[in-house]
Amino acid sequence: MNTTDRFPIEHVIVLMLENRSFDHMLGYLPNGHGLSGDEYNLVDPSDPTSERVHVSNTADYISAINPAHDFVSIEKQLYGERGHVVDPAPMNGFVVVSIEEAKGDVEVGKKIMECFDPGKIPALTTLAQEFCLCDRWFSSVPGPTWLNRFYAHSATCDGMIVDTAKHGYDMKTIYDTLDENGLSWNIYYGDIPQSIILQHLWQKLDHIKQFDKFFGDLEKGELASYSFIEPRYINFHEFKATDQHPPHDVRLGEYLIAEVYDTLRNSPLWEKSLLVLLYDEHGGFFDRVSPPVSVPNPDGKKSKHPSFDFTRLGARVPAILVSPFVEKGQVDSKIYEHSSIPATIKTLFNLPESLTARDKAANTFEKNLSRSIPRSDAPLTLPVPGLPEEARRHRALLRIDAQEKWRLGEIEQAEKSLEPLSTFQETLVALAKQLIKMKHRKAPAAHIQTEHDAAVHISESLARFLEQ
Repeated sequence: MNTTDRFPIEHVIVLMLENRSFDHMLGYLPNGHGLSGDEYNLVDPSDPTSERVHVSNTADYISAINPAHDFVSIEKQLYGERGHVVDPAPMNGFVVVSIEEAKGDVEVGKKIMECFDPGKIPALTTLAQEFCLCDRWFSSVPGPTWLNRFYAHSATCDGMIVDTAKHGYDMKTIYDTLDENGLSWNIYYGDIPQSIILQHLWQKLDHIKQFDKFFGDLEKGELASYSFIEPRYINFHEFKATDQHPPHDVRLGEYLIAEVYDTLRNSPLWEKSLLVLLYDEHGGFFDRVSPPVSVPNPDGKKSKHPSFDFTRLGARVPAILVSPFVEKGQVDSKIYEHSSIPATIKTLFNLPESLTARDKAANTFEKNLSRSIPRSDAPLTLPVPGLPEEARRHRALLRIDAQEKWRLGEIEQAEKSLEPLSTFQETLVALAKQLIKMKHRKAPAAHIQTEHDAAVHISESLARFLEQ
């Protein structure tokens, strides 16, 4: 048995989604700690007489905005202006940054304060009510996607404050530590694993698997000690993005959550597993809780342009701990961040050392596994939004290897997303190009303007890289 005597967990599964704040997704949960409706931002934080924009529970599945979430914009969101760092952060700049992003359109900018009604996202809501809701889980950096995901893998982002594929990310990972101690792991991905930029993974590519393999491994009882799941980031014919990154349809992420949970709940490994469901960063959406400002710099590295010393966390994100050993309806208000994942894995699996100063200091969440015997009343399936036929169709596609179907020419060609790329998707295209360059091969020629162009390019590039 790989775990400690105290915790009967042999399998940890992390599903990390994209760019939603805690209040945006779960702020209206009736758990006594939620939004009152009185929370607001001013249209102009420097003018106390300017219009108040209150929170509402009117968020839609397809967002009309893709909020800014780079380091400079996040500082404005948290502190009202760049460089004016105070504790606690007033959390008063969300609307003004959103208006700037909307090129001065005040009505569009106000949408940053829209949050979800719990009934509209029943899969996420049910998990939050049935298991353990962590309501003080913060992103690790007040910055974008890549940086925060790196903390889940390595407890550092190597001194970077912008997402770029050109940096050499050679940090030690939790996967290295698991290997060193004879423990198994896999990374499952929808279209491209962002984590593959980590150079320590390049000699272990057999651990990088298409997402459909997760279900087979789970149902056969062959799941690794640690599994990390990355969603689909780009619409590709009938295979739709499941990451919930704006403007992608939140319902598709709900289907992903439900398919992972339902399969785990009805598998032979349910009573040996812990599922951690969380989001990488707040994505620019409103949250009311000020992040901590005194956390350890992971490794002594600092960013110069823009200047940052990595001693402040980013905004709150949704995080839920799912296991039959978690009491129903728990709320854990201890401070966590993404380095809490490798820190907790270290505790659960008796690993000898931490990765950096950050995970060494991070709070761990295994104490929520407080039951001596597993619960038998956890729901067998989760409710999902949308029409049942649509939900069944999209959930069935999660169990199909889209890349293999593409190579065989079996994908339905009618559906092509002509949407422009988000900044995050542009970094994934750059990642695909960089993977080929790293192998000293000529990158495939591509004129990439739309999601469809990006999906084709990524599929071809990743297939060539994984062949090595």
